[in-house]
Amino acid sequence: MNKSGQSFPRLAYGGHVASSGRIALMPSETIPLEEHQSIFGSPEPYFYKYHHLVRQLSESDILGRGGGAFPLSRKIASYEPFGKNLIVVANGSEGEFLSRKDEALLRRLPHLVLDGLSILATALDATKAYLHIDFSKEELRHIVQAAIIARRKIDPLTIDVSTTMSGVGYVAGNESAVISAINRQGGRPIYLPDRPIVRGVKKRPTMIVNVETLAQLALMARFGSEWFSSVGEEGDTGTRLMTVSLPSGSSTVIEIVVGTKFSEIVRAFGVSREQISCGLVGGYYGQLVDAEKLWLLRASQPHLKAAGLSFGAGVLALADGCPISLTAKIIGYLSGESAGQCGPCYLGLPELFKVWQGVAEGRISSGSYLRIEELCEEIAGRGGCAMPDGAVMLSRMSLSRFNSEILSHQGGRCSYAPGNEYLVPSGAVTATR
Repeated sequence: MNKSGQSFPRLAYGGHVASSGRIALMPSETIPLEEHQSIFGSPEPYFYKYHHLVRQLSESDILGRGGGAFPLSRKIASYEPFGKNLIVVANGSEGEFLSRKDEALLRRLPHLVLDGLSILATALDATKAYLHIDFSKEELRHIVQAAIIARRKIDPLTIDVSTTMSGVGYVAGNESAVISAINRQGGRPIYLPDRPIVRGVKKRPTMIVNVETLAQLALMARFGSEWFSSVGEEGDTGTRLMTVSLPSGSSTVIEIVVGTKFSEIVRAFGVSREQISCGLVGGYYGQLVDAEKLWLLRASQPHLKAAGLSFGAGVLALADGCPISLTAKIIGYLSGESAGQCGPCYLGLPELFKVWQGVAEGRISSGSYLRIEELCEEIAGRGGCAMPDGAVMLSRMSLSRFNSEILSHQGGRCSYAPGNEYLVPSGAVTATR
């Protein structure tokens, strides 16, 4: 086994490891092909046939790292019949404002992501692939293009770099928006008469996989399922990348062993429970959790699911301000990120924001609770993408979880000192219609 076969860190290879041995900082320097091969070896022996890859995943599956946590084995099985007509897209577009993990991974280990992309495409007999990133990341684009050129002699797969479209924002990473961008149809979420498995990019069957998922696949292919699952928990093995945002506004990408306690992660940054009011777990499609509950949680998808939460986009954003005000700000930001194509999102989210803004400012009545529930019911499941559903989930959980603070606001009081609220971009546009 070569020198990268250590159990931890993996994706943060070469990064500083915390004293617990379960948290590592992601380095930023790009590892070129020659160094990559000296660390991880050549990918060529791992260009598997389909049944080899399925067998390996049956021994230790990989949950998707893009937000949906869908088992990779099930995803692969559904695409196997399409063969050479299939297009595979590595999605690193990362529309989530608070997430930096995919960019950090592509910057540090572009060849590991490309290894995973080629391993997957080869197993499925696909001959065409795309690496999809944010249009504004020009330096990152140069890094991944240089990596693709450098590996032409060892990689049989044709890979093009595609980008999101300008002005799309948060919803750019949505599956249909990715297809729309590559097809030059505007880059916004679109109605697809057929699922991407039937017709996506260039009207061909299209499989979209998060870049971290592909990097994890490349590691499993090299070192085996037993090594891969030597850390983590049952039902969610291996490691994960996370973006941790502090109340100061700074953010850092780390790699953690699955199952690490959030309290351990927070303390690794020198932050105590008394210094935070709440944490946003999973990103904008996640939920705000009070500090006391956050201290009891573990970074594991099954554990979080049992608690009514999700790992989502791999975000842990810590705040020291009022969770009611934060809920209003996040929903206000999301209302301004609408693609403007469906009523429940375009009209419903601004209305939902107005009610939450009133709650945050103490302009609240018994009818406010009812109006929030009515709007959530009208919006849920009716958007062209999942973005409005995230706002609904955040609304419902904040309404339940921070009910006592809502009552304080109703009485004209806030229990929290003014804090730094960096959970939305500064100067973010809030829609008012």
